[in-house]
Order: sequence, then C-alpha cells, then structure tokens
Amino acid sequence: MMADRSTGLWFSIVPVLTGFVVLALAGVALQLYLVQAGSLLLAALLIWLGARSEQAVLPGTLQALACLLVLLLGAPLLAGLPVGAAEPPLRWLQFGPLQLYSGGLLMPAILVLVAVLLQQPGSRAAACGILLASAVFLALQPDAAQLLALTIALPLLYLQACRPGSSAGTLPALCFLPLAVLCIWTLRQQDMLSAVPYVEGVFALALNFAWWSGLLVIAAAVILLLVLYRQSLLDQPWLAAVAVYYAVLYGGSVAGATPAPLLGYGAAPVLGFGLMLALSLWLRQRHGTWPDPGFSS
Repeated sequence: MMADRSTGLWFSIVPVLTGFVVLALAGVALQLYLVQAGSLLLAALLIWLGARSEQAVLPGTLQALACLLVLLLGAPLLAGLPVGAAEPPLRWLQFGPLQLYSGGLLMPAILVLVAVLLQQPGSRAAACGILLASAVFLALQPDAAQLLALTIALPLLYLQACRPGSSAGTLPALCFLPLAVLCIWTLRQQDMLSAVPYVEGVFALALNFAWWSGLLVIAAAVILLLVLYRQSLLDQPWLAAVAVYYAVLYGGSVAGATPAPLLGYGAAPVLGFGLMLALSLWLRQRHGTWPDPGFSS
C-alpha cells in the first residue's frame, strides 16, 4: 500500500533528466555528463535503500543523524582556519578530486529531520538547536540562498508541528527572529562567484536557446514542486517544507543568484535529493506509529 502511494515520486526524475538537456544546450564536456550520471546512479541507490530499509528508529537516532549532517554542513568553514587560509565563500566538501556543494547536499535532508523532530514534543529543543546551528553555518559560509530557503520554510515547519488542538510551543516560533536576522545580514554580503549558465543560469540559458527548451525547464521545476507537495498530502508531510525550499532556490536561479537544484549541473544537488528522499521514505514507514513523547527523546 505504501509503495503504491509513493509511485508518484517517479515523476521527480523529470527535472534530473532535464538537467542533461541543459548540459546539451550549454555544450559542456563529456566529463560533466559522466559526473551527473554517476551522481544520479548513486542517488538512485540511496533511494532504493531508504525505501527498503526496515531498521527501527532507535531513541536519539534522528537527533544524532541531524547533528552529523549539521557538522558536515559547517565542515567547509574549517578550510578558513586559520583566518586567511581560504577565501570565502566556503561552501564545498572535498572528497578526493570531487568537490560537493555542502548546502545542496545536506539541507534537504536536514529539513526532513527538523520537520520530524519538531513533531515530537521531547525533541523540539534539539530541532531548534539544529535549525540555529544550520543557519549560523550558512551565514558564515556565506550562503544567502540556502539560508533564505531555510528561513522561508520555517513557518511551514512550525505549522506542521502544531497538531489539532495543541500548540508546538513558543520555542520553535522564537527561532524565526534569529534566522531572519542572519538571513538579512547574509543577503547583504557580496557573493564573489560568477554565475555559470548551466548551473545558476539554467532558466535564462534555456529561454535564450528556444521557447520550447525554456518551457521544458520551467515545466520540470513545476513538476518537481507538485510531486513533492502531492506526496506531502499522502504519507510524507515533511516534503511540503522541502518543496518550499526548492521553490525558493528556483526563484533565486531565475535571477542567476543560486544554482537550480537538479535542473543544471551539480553532483551535490542530485545526491542531496537522493539522500533526502531515501530518508523520507525510511521515515514514512513509521509515520503515525511513533509514541507521542517522541521516539528520539
């Protein structure tokens, strides 16, 4: 039954395949196709493992996993220690010859974990700490687009944590103010990176090539958002916040200010989507069966 309700997620392959069309329009080297294809295969493996995992959620498991992801999110900042060792922005995790964009890789999964933890009364303080730590790391990198997406998704995360006849409490609501302040400060920082047509400028690239290619890229973005929102109504409510996250980034990409996840070149966004969806499919098997005090408290 659960597998049947998740079949709509197959449509999320549309933006990934559209990304290969964008690479073709840009005339990139074969190496970039291979990196994108390898990322897609690894993401598919993660999703397959998440959908079939029967491992129980042990107390503290999700909190520990969320803390690990947040520490990885902040790891690129170590490249700047001592001060002056590296120039900002500091957004990349280095794995041998491969550089992965930390925000694109980790933030979707962090959003899922925060959404679930906020629904558990005993885990809300930990969820708020994870939110604030993520925001601080994003501000220091600086990564205004990821921080803006997190800030805009927060009200939805809070509303989802409010069950019928109950409140999520004041602590999660109080997180919005420091996130907003950090977001405003980060947006005022100058980003020294130049936009790449097949990364940040995918919408402009496609529209400049032909009307049909522009329509294809726009439709692929809309399909992804609709797929995530539809699935949030079925059995994975936290995907609504993920849809907001992607919508904000697509809006920023229209202005060429941030990469368009899945629609352009980038191993990290593809792997990040796979990690997020694997985690979501793993958690949905236990949604509605957790004890109210919190399985991870």
